[in-house]
Amino acid sequence: MNKVRVAIVGCGSVSGAYIPHLKSSAYVDLVAVCDTLPGRAQSHAQTYQIAHYFTDIDQMLRDVDFDLLVNITPMQLHGPFNRKALEAGRHVWCEKPLATDLTEAQALLELARNRGVNLWGAPSSPISPAFQQMAKIIASGDIGPVFAAHGLYGSPGPDWEGSGWFYQKGGGVLFDLGVYNITTLTALLGPVQSVVAMAGTAIPQRVVGSKTVDAEAVDNTALVLDHGNTVYSVIQNGFVYGAQREDWTIQVLGTKGAMTLGGYDWEPRNVSVLAHGHASNQWTTTPYKRSDYVWECGATYVAECLAKREKPLLTGEHAAHVLDVMLSALKAAETGQRVQLQSTFSWPLGH
Repeated sequence: MNKVRVAIVGCGSVSGAYIPHLKSSAYVDLVAVCDTLPGRAQSHAQTYQIAHYFTDIDQMLRDVDFDLLVNITPMQLHGPFNRKALEAGRHVWCEKPLATDLTEAQALLELARNRGVNLWGAPSSPISPAFQQMAKIIASGDIGPVFAAHGLYGSPGPDWEGSGWFYQKGGGVLFDLGVYNITTLTALLGPVQSVVAMAGTAIPQRVVGSKTVDAEAVDNTALVLDHGNTVYSVIQNGFVYGAQREDWTIQVLGTKGAMTLGGYDWEPRNVSVLAHGHASNQWTTTPYKRSDYVWECGATYVAECLAKREKPLLTGEHAAHVLDVMLSALKAAETGQRVQLQSTFSWPLGH
């Protein structure tokens, strides 16, 4: 059996989900961890029985032979660390977003092509069974042509110790939460051609752990996306949601019916469908368990694709397009004008 040697940079909160999932795969050999905070990488290496640990990514790239870097650092470090790994000839899986600047993201994709490696980015929601069911329903025509969709996802905002970077420049609710809805709806409906949006900072100061921080990034957004051919989707996200109903967070509306995703893109609970042409003319629901899909599976998925020499459904071009949507939405909100997208991706996914 081929195994892919994996190294991780970033030993923060999400590493506690990523590392066990990677180690559960028979196709993964997790060989190194890195974190700039002294002691954190060493602690992870001891806890998870990983051979090598570092406080400097350059040293890890020089000293350890591995195939895939998993970048789960804070958002502002995604672009720089992705570049280091690609220049060293490593494949990269990066938590969302690929970078905080579209030009940088596209340059990283070009660098990956030139080095003969790949760059992928979270979220991995298009590989979930719930998403696959929704894509098949649209393709079947059961709910008729789809011209409208809604996405809604928010929270009170991160408040744990060390999470202040979510509110700094380069952070914000779109990059943390909106990215899920945008990934799902672009994967279902196709690339976005233009966007109009409203965005702002509703809460100027946040309590994060034991500190109060000034918020620089937006915490409340509303987007209208034009996918072409009179297909529109509306997405709202916020770090200002004390609660929301979870019976649906994605709704797709066709001319002959509709479907909803219960739970969240990153933790789907069910897909409900009403197709008027069916005899019952009632909503039917397919439940999903958490074991069917977990949000931290993306790195393991691409590692297994590399080991099996299979083409992943996920692409870096899609992740870069999602970044383009988010940045264009922020520009549209700032200028009050409709903004045309600069990027696209091959759609439907897998074609």
